[in-house]
Amino acid sequence: MLDIKVSIGRTGRVTPFAFMEPVKVAGSTVTNATLHNASEIIRKGVLIGDIVVIRKAGDVIPEVLGPVIERRTGTEVEFIMPTHCPECGSPLRAMSDGDVDIRCPNAQSCPAQLRERIYYIGSRAALDIDVLGYEAAAALLDAKIIADESDLFDLTREKLATSEFFTKKDGELGLNVEKLLAGLTKAKSSPLWRVLVALSIRHVGPTAAQALATHCGSIEKISTSTAEELALIDGVGATIAESIIEWFSIDWHQEIIAKWNAAGVRVTQEASVQLRQTLSGLTFVVTGGLESYTRDSIAETILAHGGKAASAVSKKTDYLLVGTEPGSKLAKALELGVPVIDEAKFNELLAGS
Repeated sequence: MLDIKVSIGRTGRVTPFAFMEPVKVAGSTVTNATLHNASEIIRKGVLIGDIVVIRKAGDVIPEVLGPVIERRTGTEVEFIMPTHCPECGSPLRAMSDGDVDIRCPNAQSCPAQLRERIYYIGSRAALDIDVLGYEAAAALLDAKIIADESDLFDLTREKLATSEFFTKKDGELGLNVEKLLAGLTKAKSSPLWRVLVALSIRHVGPTAAQALATHCGSIEKISTSTAEELALIDGVGATIAESIIEWFSIDWHQEIIAKWNAAGVRVTQEASVQLRQTLSGLTFVVTGGLESYTRDSIAETILAHGGKAASAVSKKTDYLLVGTEPGSKLAKALELGVPVIDEAKFNELLAGS
């Protein structure tokens, strides 16, 4: 392990990670592996310069398990967690009592948080906007084409022409300009739950966002609901409810909603035909690749037919849907006696067979 560095996430979370010599893990070359937080570094007892054991958590994210102590030479160095954000200089702190993570509180203007939020908006998990990757997000901010995510849907060819990232060597607009503008136009008609996910409200992932969209029907209704009302929604609960209330209480967050709404982004739930609720009352967890569904579309299908899509296997799971190259969830399901089904069986359940 050559060094321990920190990254600042889209919600300000400070995550230490190991920077290592390249090594093959589960078929891919890894140089970075998460250390989660300062407490985990202490618990695992890792030092800079250690030989470490790593694995892919959930068969996806590389993480450090611990040091190989017998390989130490005495030259290893203890890691000291930074006290200030490496990007904006703000003092780092825990945002609530008992929080094991420290965060950068400068959500509005911390360059790292801005980049990560805009990048996330373009990701498949949120609005799936072509071209809007990490480099494009950085270029938009560096050229001051946008100040934050509120400006994203006001982009024009003229604005993009001021950045080298979006122009050719001869000064003409690059092909990525039309792709980005088309992607933004398409994203405006995304389902309400995807818009909620794109806002990077802490704790609000696809499951909670879909529950909020279905129950409330509009961002306005969500923003005017009380914490108690939101907490009663299945799939939300008290922690997420408080996070939503806090997010909507901030003026510049309200400005994002106002500008997106003015630009034509959908802020209400689209009326849809009620599908047969063949999966009503059933909780599914999915692992591995599926032939006819993406990770997002399978969750949408389950929810649209009355089921619940969970992320982890538990005793409350009714079925584990297994595709190609399943991860550790399969072993957990077998351990708990959770029924394991393939895609064909899932489609039978979906059809009501």
